[in-house]
Amino acid sequence: MFLPLFLFVSAVSLNAADMRDFEQELIKVSEKAKKSVASIKVEITEQQRMRDPFFDFFFGNPMQPRSRKSQAQGSGFVIDDKEGFIVTNNHVVQKAEKIEVMIDGRTFSAKLIGTDPHTDVGLIKIEEFKKGEIQELKFADSDKIKVGSFAIAIGNPFGLSNSVTFGIVSAKGRSGMRVTDYEDFIQTDAAINPGNSGGPLLNIEGEVIGMNTAILSQSGGYMGIGLAVPANMVKEITQQLKSGKKIQRAMMGIVIQELNDDMRSYFEIDKSVTGVLVSNVEPKSPADKAGLQQYDLITKFDGKEIENISQFRTAVAFSPYGKKIPLEIIRNGKTMKLEVVLDKNYQLSETPQELDQKVLDEIGLTLTDNKGKITVSNVEQGSLAYSAGLMNGDVIVAINKKRVKNAAEANQIINKSKKLLFTVNRNGRDLIVVINR
Repeated sequence: MFLPLFLFVSAVSLNAADMRDFEQELIKVSEKAKKSVASIKVEITEQQRMRDPFFDFFFGNPMQPRSRKSQAQGSGFVIDDKEGFIVTNNHVVQKAEKIEVMIDGRTFSAKLIGTDPHTDVGLIKIEEFKKGEIQELKFADSDKIKVGSFAIAIGNPFGLSNSVTFGIVSAKGRSGMRVTDYEDFIQTDAAINPGNSGGPLLNIEGEVIGMNTAILSQSGGYMGIGLAVPANMVKEITQQLKSGKKIQRAMMGIVIQELNDDMRSYFEIDKSVTGVLVSNVEPKSPADKAGLQQYDLITKFDGKEIENISQFRTAVAFSPYGKKIPLEIIRNGKTMKLEVVLDKNYQLSETPQELDQKVLDEIGLTLTDNKGKITVSNVEQGSLAYSAGLMNGDVIVAINKKRVKNAAEANQIINKSKKLLFTVNRNGRDLIVVINR
């Protein structure tokens, strides 16, 4: 019988004493966490119909929805054993009317301090506890963890409190998962199941490297891929929630888009190059002051390569204010370096739009010419314009980077060009749409 190579290597490099020492470390971390990891039960009110809508339609006199109490479960962990602060997921406590916390066999009542739905972080607080009954967990620097590092998940899966599972850090910087608005997840293969939400992901020293938040699963249960909000993000958000102030995030004042194949072809960008395309720059914004322009491709932010929109938004949002941050961009095929100083919660201004009608053209597009505004009034389903993403109500700002003043001018450019780069204004923000004829 042949052993797999990794088993053979493990057997050679680790003797029984080493394994016992490692086992003791795991036991030590698990035992210590008992006074820190919380099982959380929340009570919420749900609206419930007492009769089927089918019955109401035919027999009339529909009954009003009735409310009923229901319970949900999750996990959390103590981050301040003097004040009684416990961090958990927003989705565990956001609708809670009553919160009950159990730590090491003791039950406490808790109140909701605040939540941040954009990162799925929630903060609750217990007040009636004695010194020594709870113990805070320390945060590790999640930026320094390595793929392959040991990971220990502790929580309340399916109501089974203080369940411990063990694995490794499978990946870092996972984004684009559509779990939260700002994503920089740690991926782990330590078993996480429903009820683990809000529990800690620990390193071998028992420090928090992340907060368990979601699983990727086709069955609803563990399939080897769990996601945790990194400790540095949790720490930043909970500090702001403690203060009771509105969550502050850094902003640049730009609208960005993912690159697609048509855009790469138009701008002659190689597939090996990653980044986000700037489709709009707000006047007087940090981006404007830094010199960013429409059609710039941002490839690096603060020295790190940009892979997608989600990663870029998170990097910007959690960057410091008032500090020069280097950017690397591609403009007209040339690489350039800029510096941007971010601002707090910078919002794009809204521009009112008029919607009208008139006609254009063979790519499935109907335009309206009204007082200098060229508006998309109809997009033929299945047409080139439809496939590219143009929508009713879009205001045509420019075609092939040339500003157009009327439908006739737009038609002339379209008829002459095989590759079309539309700059459109949608709900006050500029977007870029490419059509290859």
